[in-house]
Amino acid sequence: MSVTIPHDHPVCLKANKVSFSYGSERVLEDISLSIGQEEFVGIAGLNGSGKTTLLKILVGLLKPDTGMVEFTCHKGDCEGMFPCRPCIGYVPQLAVLRQQQFPVTVREVVAMGTYGQSGLFSRPTKNDNKIVETTIDEAGLRRVSGELFCDLSGGQQQRVLIARALVGNPHILALDEPTNGVDAKSKEDFYSLLAHLHITHKLTVLLILHDLTELSRTMERIVFLHHRILFDGPTAAIGEKGLWDLMIRAGNQ
Repeated sequence: MSVTIPHDHPVCLKANKVSFSYGSERVLEDISLSIGQEEFVGIAGLNGSGKTTLLKILVGLLKPDTGMVEFTCHKGDCEGMFPCRPCIGYVPQLAVLRQQQFPVTVREVVAMGTYGQSGLFSRPTKNDNKIVETTIDEAGLRRVSGELFCDLSGGQQQRVLIARALVGNPHILALDEPTNGVDAKSKEDFYSLLAHLHITHKLTVLLILHDLTELSRTMERIVFLHHRILFDGPTAAIGEKGLWDLMIRAGNQ
């Protein structure tokens, strides 16, 4: 099953027959899909099914072995530019960052999100600083803005990473398993924040989730992978039971 993008949601990301390998191990095979502007899409699958690899290819962090990914920004001055990296905000897995205990404050981490436009060694402008402070407030981080990132809870760290991605004013927000390792209350707060950002900033959201209950409850559309796409369609068309059936099917392959 594939998704038909509504006419009022122009395609902003398109993968055409994408394949990718790590050495001799084929991770993705013949992946084709289109993402409409302002869609809210969940990417699911077993561990090792290629979810993170696909997300990195879609946002331009990895280059496919074969096939092509096209990105078209339909907003403002970016119309038709490719690549348009500042338009994509990427939030990696929190577990990866926790292995690296950088002595940087919350404000400094959020400010890193301006580097994509101003450059790594450029001095931040007054406008950059204003955007950083506004984003800190929107993400609910004012109280901890001077604290070290490594000292925060998992839920707070996740908010900081989202704020860092938002500072660049992205039109696409891509998140890799953002609720792993956080408590139930932090998960609820995270989804409330994400829903607010999706509506307020008219973001296209791509979200990898491992929890099938969360996927079926929060996503508008689900892409289920096991090296190939096994399902791509509205969440209502499959539900949680259908996701479990896909998990069993993938595990037997």
